[in-house]
Amino acid sequence: MKTFGVVTLASVLFITGCVQNTEPVHEHKKLAQPILEYTVGSDDWAVVTSVTDNPDILEAYQFAVSHPEVLKYMPCYCGCYEEDGHISNTHCFVEKVENGIVTLDTMGFG
Repeated sequence: MKTFGVVTLASVLFITGCVQNTEPVHEHKKLAQPILEYTVGSDDWAVVTSVTDNPDILEAYQFAVSHPEVLKYMPCYCGCYEEDGHISNTHCFVEKVENGIVTLDTMGFG
């Protein structure tokens, strides 16, 4: 049963990470994305909850940070490779991890 839960959550992450905004983006109006940082082990997810109150999105980010070994085998098909260089679904949620600080990618917000 635990395996089913992990597979289900991984599927939700895959779908959430690949949702595209259908509104046209005009280069001159493109705003800088906020820098969202999470300290590993702190359990302070205010960086996510300040952007959304959706518990599924929060859970997706928590899973992505805790289990990148699962998401690295899930390719992302929404075109973020060309635009952002993402090579797996992990990159839709985690931009980088450095010295215990995770910089989150905003693509997981949809």
